[in-house]
Amino acid sequence: MKTLIALLIVSLMLPTLSLAQTTQVPQTIGEAQTIGLGILQKLPNAIKDVWQNQALPIWLNMWSWTKSTWQGGTGQEVSGLWDKVLNWVGLQKPDLKQELQKKSEETQKDLWSRISDLINK
Repeated sequence: MKTLIALLIVSLMLPTLSLAQTTQVPQTIGEAQTIGLGILQKLPNAIKDVWQNQALPIWLNMWSWTKSTWQGGTGQEVSGLWDKVLNWVGLQKPDLKQELQKKSEETQKDLWSRISDLINK
């Protein structure tokens, strides 16, 4: 508890010390321009560093966790639940095998009717 109080007192006094106030306000437009250009030159490297060393590893870890969780069975459960919801609402996923069979039969009927028309002429 004593350490916490001591840290609190030091943190309150630190801004008033001259060591903590190292930044100076630029006095002329030229000084402001120099400071601004220095910041602008360092900014792309700082953003690149933060992205590559902090943000990207976090996103990659989240992606790998999500992918492994989804492949571990969650994806199948959600898919099954989604099918149940669609059936409950009255919408059903089209059965691609039945649709393909139906189109094939229609094409065969159409083909035979064309051949019979050619023969009958």
